[in-house]
Amino acid sequence: MITQQDTPVVRDTTGTTTLVSRIEEFARTAPQSPAVRHGDRELTYGELNQQANQLAHELSVLGVRRGDMVAMYLGRSIEWVVGMLGCLKAGGICMPLDPSVPVERFNRAIAAGSPTAVVALKPTRAHCPNAAEVPPVPVGVPVAPCPAGGNPTPPVPGGLPVVTIDAGVPAREVLPDPGPAARREELAYAMFTSGSTGAAKIVLAQHSWLALSAARSATINGTTAADRGSWLGAAGAGIAIHEVGGLLWQGAQIVIGEHDVIASPPALRDWLLAERITLSFVITPVGEVLQNLPWPRECDLRLLTLGGDRLNRWGPADLPFEVAVSYGSLEAFQVANSCHPWPRRLTPSTATGADRETAPPVGRPIDGVTVHLLEDDGLTPVGDGIGEVWIDSDCLSLGYLGDPAQTADRFRPNPFGAAGGRIYRSGDAGRFRPDGILEHHGRIDDIVKIRGHRVELGDVDWVLGRHPDVGQVAVVPTMDGDQRRLVACFVADRDVAPLELRNYAMERLPDWMVPVAYVQLGELPLNTSNKIDRRALPPADWARGRPARAWRAPAPGAETDLARLFADLLHVDRVGADDNFLELGGDSLLLATLQGHIEQDLGTRIEMNDLVSDPTVSGLAQLVPADGDTGATAPSLPPITPRRR
Repeated sequence: MITQQDTPVVRDTTGTTTLVSRIEEFARTAPQSPAVRHGDRELTYGELNQQANQLAHELSVLGVRRGDMVAMYLGRSIEWVVGMLGCLKAGGICMPLDPSVPVERFNRAIAAGSPTAVVALKPTRAHCPNAAEVPPVPVGVPVAPCPAGGNPTPPVPGGLPVVTIDAGVPAREVLPDPGPAARREELAYAMFTSGSTGAAKIVLAQHSWLALSAARSATINGTTAADRGSWLGAAGAGIAIHEVGGLLWQGAQIVIGEHDVIASPPALRDWLLAERITLSFVITPVGEVLQNLPWPRECDLRLLTLGGDRLNRWGPADLPFEVAVSYGSLEAFQVANSCHPWPRRLTPSTATGADRETAPPVGRPIDGVTVHLLEDDGLTPVGDGIGEVWIDSDCLSLGYLGDPAQTADRFRPNPFGAAGGRIYRSGDAGRFRPDGILEHHGRIDDIVKIRGHRVELGDVDWVLGRHPDVGQVAVVPTMDGDQRRLVACFVADRDVAPLELRNYAMERLPDWMVPVAYVQLGELPLNTSNKIDRRALPPADWARGRPARAWRAPAPGAETDLARLFADLLHVDRVGADDNFLELGGDSLLLATLQGHIEQDLGTRIEMNDLVSDPTVSGLAQLVPADGDTGATAPSLPPITPRRR
C-alpha cells in the first residue's frame, strides 16, 4: 500500500459546486471570455450558457424530467458541449454516443440505456436509428409550450423523440438558468464502454464525480482561464469529459481538433503550434509519435498529457514542454500521474539515466487516492511484489447500469478504510518501486487497451461469433513491435477468408476493435475447466490476411524506401511494389505513423487522404518527389537546440 506523503494537497474543495453551476458563474462574471472554438466558430461563456439554457428548455418541453437518460448523438463539436451542458441543466443523465460507430453498436447502447430522448446535430438526424419522426427543433427556435396540464405529443411507438441542434444558430431567447439546480449526489453521466458478453456496459457517475474530476484535473495541470486546451478524443468516449471538464472548470478555452489533424501526428503538431495550444491530452500511441517529432525551441504548449494506454518509451529530454502520463479509468478517475505540481514529478526532462533504462512508469498516486496491490480475491496485500491494482478513491463512479453482479464484483466494501467506503478492482497488474512510483505490468483479466481505448475481448468474440459460418471465436492480444494488436482465432463450418471476416468486423465494430489477423482452427484449445485456453492458441500468421497476388520487386528509389518503411512498421520480411499497407495488417494509427516516417525519412509530406486512397508502395511512390525536385515537402521548423531544465 502507498499513499501521498510530503506533497501539496489536492483536496475536494468543490463543496456544493457542480460543473453546471461553475459554468453559470463564468457566464455571469466573464460572459465575453472565449469558451469553445471549432474552426472559424466560437462561443463565449455567455453564449454557451444561453444556448444550453435554450436546449434545457426544449428538453423539458419534450418531456425530459429529472433523472431521465438523454442520449447525445453528437460528434466532437461545439454542439456536443452545448448538448452536454443543456442535458445536465434539464436534470437529465447525459449518455454520449459517437455517430461514427456502427449502427448496431448504437442500438445496443440505446437498448441498455433506455433514454427518454436523443439530442442530435441536424445534419445527422436522418442517420439516427430508432428515432421517432418528430419535427426537428433547432437550438434557438422557441418551442410552443405544452397544453396546460398536458405532456408533449408522444413519439411514434418504439421510437425516440429527437431534439436537433442547428449548428451555428444562436439562441434567440434570453432564458434564465433553469432550476432547481442538480444536487451533487444525483446521476449526471452514463458512459458506454466495451462489454464482455455483447451487452452494452454503461458506467454511471454522479455530479460529484464530474465536479471532483474536473477540479482535480485543473489543479494537477495548473489550468487557468488564460489556457487554450485541445479536445482531440472521441465524442462517445469517457475521456471526452476528462478533456473538456478541467478546462470548463477554470474558465479556459476549449479548441476542437478536426479528424484529419488528429489522425496525423505531424499535422497534429502543426495544429497545436498554429492554434497556440497550451494544454493537450492525446492517447498514448499518438503521443509516442508526437513527442519524437521535431519541435521548435519555443512554443505555447506547456503540458502534453498521454493516457489511455501504457507508455512504451521515454521521449526526448529537451522537449520545449512537459510530458505527463495519466492513469485512471471511467470507474476510477485519474488515479496516478507522473507529472505533479511539485518538484518530485517524473517526466522526460527529470528522468535519470537509470529511469530511462526501463519503460516509463505510471507515477505516484495523487492525493485523495490510495492504491492497494492485492494478490487474490480475498484482498490480501502482496507486499513488495506484483499484484492487482485496487483503488480507494474519493472519485469512484457508482457502478454499471442494470448489472448489479458486475458492480458488486468490481466495487467491493473497503476493508482498509472507514465503514461504508468502497474499493475498485481495476484488473491491472502493478508494482511499487522503492521510491513509491507505480509501475504498470499489464492486465490480469480479459480487458486490454488498444490505441488508448479499453476493449473487452469478449465483446469482440461476441461480434465475430455472429458471422453465419463461424462457430467459436477467441480473440487474443499480441504485441507487434510496440503496438498491441488483436488476433482472432476461430472455428468455422467452411474455409472463411481472413479478409471476409475482417470486413464483417469492420461493419460492426470501431476500427480499434477490429482484429488485424485471423487464424482458422479445427477446434479451440480448452483448459482443465473446459474454458477456452487463450494462452494455448497459436501465434498469428500475419501473412494469411493478405490477398493472393504476384510479387513484384520495388523499383530503386522511392519504392525501395517505402517498402523498407512498410516492412519496419508492420514487421514483415518482404514487401513488394504492389503490396497494400492496410492489407498487410496496418491500421489507421500505423498509417499515421507511416506518414510521420515519410516526412522525417523522405522529406515529403503526404496528406492523410492520399495515404488512404492508395496505400500501396507504388501508389505512394508517385507522391514522393524525385531527387532535386522542389515538390511538397515537410514544413521547415526552427532547429531544436538543447535546453537546460
